[in-house]
Amino acid sequence: MIRNDMTEVMKRVKDFNNKDKGTLIQIKNIKELSQKTRPLNSFNLPDGMKEYLDYRTDNFVEYWEKRKNVNDDLIPAIAPWYGIAEHTAFIGGDVDISEITSWHHPLIKTWDDLKKLSLDENNKWLRLVLDGLYYMKEKAKGQYAVKLRGGESAMDIANVLRGNDMFYDFYEYPDELRELLDFCTEAALFMLKKQAQATGRFEGGIITGFDIWLPGNSTGQLSEDASVMISKEHFMEFGIPYTERITKEFDHVFMHTHSLGIHNIPLIADITNIDTIEISNDPNALRAIEVYKQLEDELKNKTVIISPTMEELKDNLMFLSGKKSVIWYYADTVKEAEEAIKIVRDIS
Repeated sequence: MIRNDMTEVMKRVKDFNNKDKGTLIQIKNIKELSQKTRPLNSFNLPDGMKEYLDYRTDNFVEYWEKRKNVNDDLIPAIAPWYGIAEHTAFIGGDVDISEITSWHHPLIKTWDDLKKLSLDENNKWLRLVLDGLYYMKEKAKGQYAVKLRGGESAMDIANVLRGNDMFYDFYEYPDELRELLDFCTEAALFMLKKQAQATGRFEGGIITGFDIWLPGNSTGQLSEDASVMISKEHFMEFGIPYTERITKEFDHVFMHTHSLGIHNIPLIADITNIDTIEISNDPNALRAIEVYKQLEDELKNKTVIISPTMEELKDNLMFLSGKKSVIWYYADTVKEAEEAIKIVRDIS
């Protein structure tokens, strides 16, 4: 492996997985080791897939060579990444690719457009993800892992396919929306299971799109981004039942949430098989560590992932000491990364 200490890393990760409390730290980026960048729209996708993935892999290997002595808990793993559109564009419709991401335009402008929905094995965006995973796995040759790209909940997929008209649909077209959500549930499972087939197992489990190893038949990341903008009542009617149908198909599920969606995080925590929850930091909202503290009881049986600053990490050691957490840390320098690792290793 590209990490000489992978045996020790996997032991820490698996031991953590089997315990009720503990803390891991993943150094997600080190600014002084920043990789070169080239605009996403310069690769002539989908035809330029291999050129792009070669570029992405070379960058990845070069970065890991620079940070190989950083003694954190991050498993070196890579996946294709073509921007946010790939989470839904495999269903059909138009996509724009910019320098830094991609955008999938709403497909369901009238309810007659439901007839356009399909799960086509030959869809070019599906092939970009799945063929990309197979290609990267072949290139890896056991030197690093290939992880899932992840996906979205049924409601998040519906939000893309309908655009923000979906929020009016709660009131004006609830039956049509439910039909769309039924399809989106099927689509989410289709994509997640296809990804798992492509990556195969790693150390008896999978690595989610956000770098968390989970044992057995597991998946992630899933997102519930639309839940941030809706009431508990609407989430219970148009979100949770469909997410439940997805998560019941897996042993363990990683869910991505937002600090701004604090009102719905307890509902997400109660969904079947969601045992790992990331709380991202949003602007003009409580910091994730504060959300974690406010929802301590609701999250007590979960693995919670937060991205604190150095000051937040130091100020909350006592709180974290009795929890099961993963710290995502973004460092400016290797020295800063090593300091954060030392702090986390000292948490009892």
